[in-house]
This record gives sequence, structure tokens and C-alpha cells, in this order.
Amino acid sequence: MARAAGIKCWVCRSDADPRCVDPFDNTTIPIFDCDTMRLPQYPGLKATMCRKIRQKVYGNWRFIRTCAFLGTPGEGTGNENHCTMRTGTYNVYFETCTCNSKDGCNSAVSLRMSCVTLLLTLLLIFKIKFLQSG
Repeated sequence: MARAAGIKCWVCRSDADPRCVDPFDNTTIPIFDCDTMRLPQYPGLKATMCRKIRQKVYGNWRFIRTCAFLGTPGEGTGNENHCTMRTGTYNVYFETCTCNSKDGCNSAVSLRMSCVTLLLTLLLIFKIKFLQSG
């Protein structure tokens, strides 16, 4: 779905804010205008989607909700409930979902996207984390 105006998404991390977990209560966190988010590694690129990542690392669940710069909602299936799931080594599990159907679409318990987008998302998260700590 193409959007003329920018999308608004929920932006939070459950490791920093326990209100970000599922089930998500979107009345407790303000929605974020993704038009205002800029990433130095993507100059001139605007976020056009929302993303939700659910991770299980060493038995603990984490939730990340953010604006998305790359990827395809529903991975071309036409169904934003189609998420990508991946299991890694060391008891790590990822479920990544991307949507753009409406503002705040990343509040849902389930969305969906591809492994390629998942890898790009993980690289982006680690790069942001590196920039914040450096």
C-alpha cells in the first residue's frame, strides 16, 4: 500500500521499557512520526513502514518496535500477518514483521517478513547500538 504522508509507528524496546512487550498496550507509549527519523547509514531514505521484532535470546523474550526503512510488508504476499521466523545458534529465535497498512500497525501480536529483511534489520539494530555506544 503506497502512502502519500509518512507513517507513524510505535518505537520501543522491551529491554529498555517493559511496556513494549506483547500483549502491547498502545495507550501507554506515544506513537512516533517516522518522517522525523533519520539514519546516517541511509541518507535521504525515509521510513515507509513499521516493524516489530520478537527475539528469544537465552530463554528471554525481547520485543523491538520501530520505523522500517527497508523491506516489503508481508513479503509480497499481500498479507501483513506473514512474518519471517528464524532460529539461530545458541538458543536464539527471531520473528520479524513489517507493515504499512495503517499508522501503528506494529502493535499487533503477529505481522511478517523475509530472511533477507531480517538480516538487514539485525545489521541496522547493531549499527544503531554501536553508534549510540560510541
